Amino acid sequence: MALASVKQKPLAGYGAVIVDEAQDLSCAMVALLHTLVGNRPDGLTLIGDGQQTIYPGGYTLSEVGISLSGRGVVLDVNHRNTAEILAFANAAVLGDEYTDIEGTGQSIDGVKAVARTGPQPVLVRHATWPEHDAALVERVRDVMHLVGMSLGDIGVLTATNKDADTAMDALMAAGIPAMDLLKYDGRPKDAVKVGTVKRAKGLEFKQVVLARVKPELLRRDTPVPSSETERERLALNRRELYVAMTRARDGLWVGTSNVTPRTSHAGRTSS
Repeated sequence: MALASVKQKPLAGYGAVIVDEAQDLSCAMVALLHTLVGNRPDGLTLIGDGQQTIYPGGYTLSEVGISLSGRGVVLDVNHRNTAEILAFANAAVLGDEYTDIEGTGQSIDGVKAVARTGPQPVLVRHATWPEHDAALVERVRDVMHLVGMSLGDIGVLTATNKDADTAMDALMAAGIPAMDLLKYDGRPKDAVKVGTVKRAKGLEFKQVVLARVKPELLRRDTPVPSSETERERLALNRRELYVAMTRARDGLWVGTSNVTPRTSHAGRTSS
């Protein structure tokens, strides 16, 4: 409806449109933004990474009438993560395919150029989820005392709101200040940030604690689901896993268990 309105009555006064996380916009959204500036030189700048798509229903620029011929630039140097974190994240989804912003299928085949190095990420598997939650607290205690670290530099990320609530409860019970990412407004606060991967999209932390990861997402021998719906869900979950891992700038801890969590928690309804 917005796109139709702008086409009927164009909006004037916009010199340029710059879009980050463009891979998560719909075709109609990009068409709307394109309509504001048309094809003028340097009018529309889209920055996206198909590997980090976490919302179903992507688009290709050709569908919007935008040509990248002679205009596209590949940003191939990673300045956020260390080489060790990026290699770990790439290995977790190695062989998976994704669609880039031009609609071309791509495969994850290794580490891009990176500017920094650091410690190896830590992957821990526990016999029970309570043991995992205790280890999560100890990890936060360990990294909060690193030189130059504040509590606000630590992010505890989960796939679901229920797991985020569980992690929050564990930290608060241990006397560690924590805040819900749903309440984070961008202003610095000396508290561990806890929330879902979707809520952390676009953010970064010096240290990421990736909690309560489904064990099947970390196994390379996980059977391929028979239905297309289940295959799409698995691929989406693995892309979310990649996004979560690459929120980490300096250190990454990934925790899982070999049992299915049975905790019930009256939690939040939005991510």
